[in-house]
Amino acid sequence: MLIAQIILSGTFATIIMDLCASFLAKRKIIHPFITQNELGRWFLYLFKGKYFHQNITTTPPLKNEKLWCFISHYLIGIVLTGFYFGMELKFPWMKNQFWLPIFYGFVTVIFPWFWLLPSINMGFVAAKSEQRSKIIRTNITNHTVFGLGILLWMILIKPLFP
Repeated sequence: MLIAQIILSGTFATIIMDLCASFLAKRKIIHPFITQNELGRWFLYLFKGKYFHQNITTTPPLKNEKLWCFISHYLIGIVLTGFYFGMELKFPWMKNQFWLPIFYGFVTVIFPWFWLLPSINMGFVAAKSEQRSKIIRTNITNHTVFGLGILLWMILIKPLFP
């Protein structure tokens, strides 16, 4: 049952993040810096042994990039949520600390800052990008909302499970 809860909660938190990101992007509050196809391309190339790109937009496209974007994005959300709930099991003092899931979501920003962005040649924390401040704001917003999604799961849905 724990595995099902982790899959559902990770999916839920990622959906909350995606819905909020879509809403904020339409209002030009955040700045999508990579397309879904490019993110899927980046993920697929990891399995081909290509970890760095001069420019992800000019890296040759692969089949089903958008599908793999969603698969990888939601798998990462599930794994990160599972890690959070695993920490909650190991450290019982974490339970019912409503600020912790939001803080945890914020901390997960290290993944795009120190893995994705450098691998697509934007540098650590988008240091090479002319859009650096927009990318940083986008990353912080999205990942904090991911943590909010975990919190919403804990408050609204987790109590429904035995």
